[in-house]
Amino acid sequence: MVTIMSPKTMTSRERGLAVFNGELPDRAPVCDFGNAAMLSFTGHNMKECRANPEFVASIMKDWVKATGEDFFFGPMETKGIFMDLPGIDIKLPDNDQGSLKGAYFQSIDDAVDRFLYDPFDAKACPNFHKYVVDIFKAQRKACPDVMMPVWCEGVMTTTGFLFGMENLVMGLLMQPDEIGKVIDRGQKFSRDIVSAELEEVDADYVVYTDPVSSADMIDENMFKTFNRDRLHANISHWEKEYGVGTMLHICGDTTPMLPDFVMTGAKAMSLDHKVDLKKAKECFGKKMAVMGNIDPVAIMLSNDVNKVIETAEKCFADAGQDGGYIMGPGCASPINTPVENIQAIVEVSKKHPY
Repeated sequence: MVTIMSPKTMTSRERGLAVFNGELPDRAPVCDFGNAAMLSFTGHNMKECRANPEFVASIMKDWVKATGEDFFFGPMETKGIFMDLPGIDIKLPDNDQGSLKGAYFQSIDDAVDRFLYDPFDAKACPNFHKYVVDIFKAQRKACPDVMMPVWCEGVMTTTGFLFGMENLVMGLLMQPDEIGKVIDRGQKFSRDIVSAELEEVDADYVVYTDPVSSADMIDENMFKTFNRDRLHANISHWEKEYGVGTMLHICGDTTPMLPDFVMTGAKAMSLDHKVDLKKAKECFGKKMAVMGNIDPVAIMLSNDVNKVIETAEKCFADAGQDGGYIMGPGCASPINTPVENIQAIVEVSKKHPY
């Protein structure tokens, strides 16, 4: 049952938490995770942001003020969670996230026993703290009234980075009885990464991004067998131990997986533009909120703001009229996204108060 909140205008943080708690906010909150768009808007690049929390915080403040959104995810080097692994080789381009040049685990047997650092021990993982934790702490301090997360790649994606994406997919196909040992390491590592962040950051929620679980890479049976319950275990752990809910994001056409998404325990599901938003809303009901799902390239990069408004109106009509909805693109808004397009989504939300 939806609890009706006071009709007063909420802060962004209040609005977002209301949706996560199954309550009806004053209007639908807006999120675009536009860390790349944020950089192009402010005229900076990833190189300037790496291990520079004060600088990132200043960019975040400008973006919060310019867009009027509610949920944010700043320019943080996501490969910082792997930098403390011995012998790992990471490429760090000036204007994009880093990329791993090779796998850390060389075999299934290697994955069972090979060292992974303890994220709770700052001395064991100085890069994780410098590139990730300190950034989140600075963002939270700079922007106290908006929804601020902590983050990690999801179970399958963390495993894919550690083991190699091709090795993981081949293991799912050819060694299904053995590959779970590798996925277990990815599950625990990602759980501890987020938990260590939550020990230090006053976060409102967890962003758990798992693009390797896309139906473009694995099918619904693989998701159910290898990932759904592992996601649920981690998400439940953070809610029980730290009192925070999770927003799960998985790219691609995940329509066959919609019923299983509900069973992950996530508070909100961020969906790619390939998914029918109305169908997702019908499937989720009141069990979890839905986010999205404007095409981040064809629509958000467009110079036609009316196209953005038209699409946002349709998304709201399909999923937002009864609450439980977060407006935004189906994935992070790309570099050079016009800020006017993001502002337009906020204005659509304001036109439809609850």
